[in-house]
This record gives sequence, structure tokens and C-alpha cells, in this order.
Amino acid sequence: MSGELAGAADILTGAAIARAVEPDAGEGQATQGNCLNCGTALMGAHCHACGQKAKVHRTLHAFGHDILHSVLHFDGKIWRTLPMLAWNPGELTRRYVHGERAKFVSPLALFLFTVFLTFAVFNWLVPDSGRVNNVFSPDQAEAQYQEDRKEILDSIAELQADRRDADAEKQPGRDWMDGEIARHQKDLKALDESHTQRLQETGKASNQIAKAQADSMANIKRLESELQVARNGGRPTKAIESQLESERVDLRLMSGALAALGQNADTKDGEWTFTDLDFPGAASLNEAVRHAAENPQLMLYKIQSNAYKFSWALIPISVPFVWLLFFWRWRFKMFDHAVFVTYSLTFMMLLGIVIALFMQFAATEAIAGLMLVFVPPIHLYRHLHHAYETSRFGAFWRMGVLSVFAMTALTLFVTLIVALGVSG
Repeated sequence: MSGELAGAADILTGAAIARAVEPDAGEGQATQGNCLNCGTALMGAHCHACGQKAKVHRTLHAFGHDILHSVLHFDGKIWRTLPMLAWNPGELTRRYVHGERAKFVSPLALFLFTVFLTFAVFNWLVPDSGRVNNVFSPDQAEAQYQEDRKEILDSIAELQADRRDADAEKQPGRDWMDGEIARHQKDLKALDESHTQRLQETGKASNQIAKAQADSMANIKRLESELQVARNGGRPTKAIESQLESERVDLRLMSGALAALGQNADTKDGEWTFTDLDFPGAASLNEAVRHAAENPQLMLYKIQSNAYKFSWALIPISVPFVWLLFFWRWRFKMFDHAVFVTYSLTFMMLLGIVIALFMQFAATEAIAGLMLVFVPPIHLYRHLHHAYETSRFGAFWRMGVLSVFAMTALTLFVTLIVALGVSG
């Protein structure tokens, strides 16, 4: 229930912020008299001096209407904007850029609302996202398993004692006790099987990393030998030294991974320790990794929170990539690219919501997969073709290049968010 309430709060907050970004365009009714805010004579639905609406309200009903209006209505423009965004995004972008602002929800307002909606839906579908059990360290996971197992065994023992007392006194309800005992025993079996599977997966991962570690150590010995031979022969050694340093960094990373799995790690006072990286500038990274390893749940919460707060950064990250596709066409300004990017990002988030809901309730991953593969490039092609009035071929090759740029921009954004989460 808390997930649903948090999601609803996110939607309301998003609508309020989006409403603040795009206030009252096209609203109101013509009213005579003076402005109640500044006293200027009114000449229409809004005061031309301070911008306040001519018609104000003081009823609770109207206040509630304002809330619903902000969430669902967007001045009625949402019902004109969303269909065009889905089917004819290029025309929407072009018309907005060329001045038809009051007819449509502005790209930034719609983007902000969609960000909040996306995270609200995510929190609804994954209500326990703040606590991810599979990121526990090995010791934490083992302690959690023993605690859960003891709790189930204590419940079984208590039920069995009540069952014996009920038998002795011939009390009713013994069938219910038998059912509860069977249910707890089933839970215990599932817990043990899950624990065994986790240990097997951890062992498999450890074996794979250990094999790669052995290969890396062999490569290091070979490169050290080649380096010595090259030095003795007076040949250039820069390439060999570079490969050798790369192998050593890989080996340290694999040692850290094994330490995280609780295997083959250095020990100190009975505790697992990570092997520090020693390349230039690695000190802060080592410190950040230690903090993240100590509390992975906190790190994941920070990453999710930063993705939520800094989602707007996707816009300035993406705009230069779009500019590169049209930099020789001077009639397109950076504002045009910003509108294009913002509407495009909004559609992709809405598509993600639709796919997530589709998978949750329709349970057809094949159709969701087809939507994920085909809808984004088709939408991007139509958006480019009509917004920038390109030829079909021009829109097609730009769609391919922009798809690569989009992955690059997303990678930069994710890197930023992870860096903020780890170092925050």
C-alpha cells in the first residue's frame, strides 16, 4: 500500500511542478472590473500588468478541481499533445517551435510530469525496490538466511506444541494447525533451496573469475618476460608496458570481485578486504568502492534518487548529439533541438511505462519485446522526417546515427548517476 501512496504522491508532485513550469496558458474568461491583485483595469481573461487570472475562486470544490486539473487536464492541451506525440511527433515539434505554444503542453512540463509518472509506476510495480536482497554481501546474506530459517523453525515448533496440546485435550482446530505446519515446512524447503542455489551460483561465478584470474597472471608473467627481453635488446617497450599495466589492473579488479564473493580474498583479523587499485587518481575510487560495499542498499537508493532528481540532465547531454546531425543547417537553432530531444525523451519514457504495464498485466514478453525493438526507431524516424523536414533517406540515416548517439548519451547519464551515487 505504501508503494501505491508514494506513487500517487509522485504523480501529484510532478503535476504541480509541471504546472508551475507551464502556468495557465489559454485559461480564464473575460471579466470586467479591476485586477484583485494589482488593481489594474481588466481587458480580458488575465491582467495585462501582473498576469493574474481575472476570475478567482474561494471554494473547496474549486480547489479540488485545481488539483485534478493539474494532474489530468493540463488545460485540455494534454489530449491534443499526447496523440500527436505518439503518431505525429515531428508536426508537434515543428508547430511548437514555430510559435503554437498555447495549443500544446510544453515539452518541459510534459517531460517533468512523465518523469514523476515513470518513477511512480516503477515504485508501484516494484514496491520493495528500496531493499534489494540480492545485493547483500556474503556474510549479510548468510546471516539473513540463518535468521529467516530460525524464525520458521521456531514457528513450526510452536505450532507442533499447540498441536500436541490440542490432541491431548481433543480441542477443535487441529486441521488448521496441520495446514499451518505444512505451509511453514514448505516455506522452509523453499528457503533452503534458494540458499543452496545462491551458493551454487556464487561458486560458479567464483570459479569463472578464478579462471580468468589465472589467465591474467599467466599473461602478466609472459609480458614481464617479453619486457625484460625487449629492454635487454634495446627495443621499444611502451606497448608492452601498457599491456602489462592493463593486465595488472584487470587482476586487481578480479581480486576485488572475488573478495566481494567471499572467495580467495586477502584477510585481516578475520575480515574480508578489497585489493586497492593503484593507478593515478584511484584513491578516491577505492574509498568510494569501500563505502558502497559497506552499504550496497544505501548506494542503490542514492542511484535511484539521483536518477530521479537529475533526469533533466538527459536533455543537455542529448542536445549536442542532435546538433551534430544538423550543424550545417543554420535555420535550426539549439532551441529547436532542445524541443525535439525533450519530446522524444518524453515519448520513450511513456513507451517504457506502457511496456512495463503490458508485461505486468498481459504477461506477453514477446509482444513487449517487439514493441521495444521496433517502436523507438520508427518513432525516431517519423520525428526526424517531419520535425526537420528532411528527405526519407536523410531521416533514415540520421535515425541510425542518432540511435547510436542515444545509447552514448544514456551511457554518459548512467555514468554520472552511478558516480554521484557511489561518491555521494
